[in-house]
Amino acid sequence: MSKLLDVYRREWPRVAAVQAMVLGGASLLAGRKNQTNMRALAVMNGMTMCAHQYEEYVDPGYFPGMVNVAIFKSDQPYNYPYNPSSAMCANIFFRWLYIPPMLFPEKKWLGLPPALLGIFQGVAHTTVMPKIAKAKYPYSPGALTSALLHIPIGITYIRAARKQGGISRGDWVKSAGVMAGFLVFGVAAPNLALRNRDNPYRFSERQMGGYAPGEDSSTDGTDAPGNGAIPRR
Repeated sequence: MSKLLDVYRREWPRVAAVQAMVLGGASLLAGRKNQTNMRALAVMNGMTMCAHQYEEYVDPGYFPGMVNVAIFKSDQPYNYPYNPSSAMCANIFFRWLYIPPMLFPEKKWLGLPPALLGIFQGVAHTTVMPKIAKAKYPYSPGALTSALLHIPIGITYIRAARKQGGISRGDWVKSAGVMAGFLVFGVAAPNLALRNRDNPYRFSERQMGGYAPGEDSSTDGTDAPGNGAIPRR
């Protein structure tokens, strides 16, 4: 009992954060038949993306390590191929995708892409990424926010859209175009354009987590995300 209390004393803020996500997602699913405010759902989805990125890059934050080491098998995982510059640009585009449905909630084709992306994130972070990575940890940073919030919000948004006049074929076609453009210009382009072995910015030890190469101990894990610089080779 004392050990359990010690753990809770140390981790209660994180427990509270998870509790908030569970309450939020569960309440949305429980009341999904009555949720019709498209703008409110879009705002909640955008807020969830911000929390999702915090989970990926700050606490626990080792998403970059999983990507570069477990997925890309990089021999220079602190800054290649994924690096703080490409992460910053790509994640700005991720947040931008959630803004249009807040401004134009009546345009369903603008709200569907982030709703579907959130559902996809839930599947990717909870099952696909750990399986592809043969992860050192069975948990992929970003799994909690996407599973507990993105998925319930996405389901509720689609249900609300159908309730308010339905989703037309044109909405789906336009949504597919928005999603394709986002994947090309918001995800692929910055990652390809900024991929550089001589990039002077590196992910922190915390962002590498258990995926950090054992021979590199140049930082103590307290550096801010993306602030460390490494010598050019």
